[in-house]
Amino acid sequence: MFDAPAPLVAFLSLAIPQACAVCRADGPGLCGACRVAVAESLWVGGPRRSRPDPEPRDLPPVHTTARFEGALARLVTAYKDDGRRDGGRFLAALLAQAVEASLVGDRRIREALGSNGVSGGVSSRPPVLVVPVPSSAASRRRRGDAPLVRLATLAVRGFGPGEVVVADALRVRRRVADQAGLGAIGRHLNVEHSMEVRPRWAADVGRCACVVVDDVLTTGATLGEAARALRASGTPVVVGAAICATQRRGGRSRPASRAPGGAP
Repeated sequence: MFDAPAPLVAFLSLAIPQACAVCRADGPGLCGACRVAVAESLWVGGPRRSRPDPEPRDLPPVHTTARFEGALARLVTAYKDDGRRDGGRFLAALLAQAVEASLVGDRRIREALGSNGVSGGVSSRPPVLVVPVPSSAASRRRRGDAPLVRLATLAVRGFGPGEVVVADALRVRRRVADQAGLGAIGRHLNVEHSMEVRPRWAADVGRCACVVVDDVLTTGATLGEAARALRASGTPVVVGAAICATQRRGGRSRPASRAPGGAP
């Protein structure tokens, strides 16, 4: 018997997963019990606007689909850090709901979807760019891909052709520390001015509305920095979307003071 190369073993475990990504029980993907447990983390009534406290100055309106807890938190971590890409379709469906809520929840985005004259999509209307928060080059090398870009690509498949397009438009311009264990101020200082728009995307970002996406909204520092970089490149409007939001201050998130409707 020969020893299979490590990349081949990783590929086979992805193609034919041997255990639930959450509880490790025998069976493919996500077992029935864990699907139920993940569903228990969903916000009642569907995606909603989430606002960390304190709220970063650059943070755009952000919609999330669920709380970052329990089975869902383990699934997100397994997908991103343990190579369990078989959980991607499930997570992408949750991200798609948050993206859709951001699209319909901001008047400026609705107007962008209904305007004409900007090329770049299949239709004559300008696409809205779904822009994943960037991973560092070191993270991409370690993971072998960009998991958030994969999620975003899956998430936009349900939208009309040319209306919503994934744009890997941001890059990390300087070294940042691991955000784990940092408080709100530390996270903000850690990522401040750490991102920029890739030159080849600058023209598109400058004339298209953008939805910047992440897997988890914690303090908002990362999404806020991504939004700042997009605004610096001239995007006419930017909103945010994430799969889930952490629960702080006694387990309760801070709801929006009113339904988001975009800037007047």
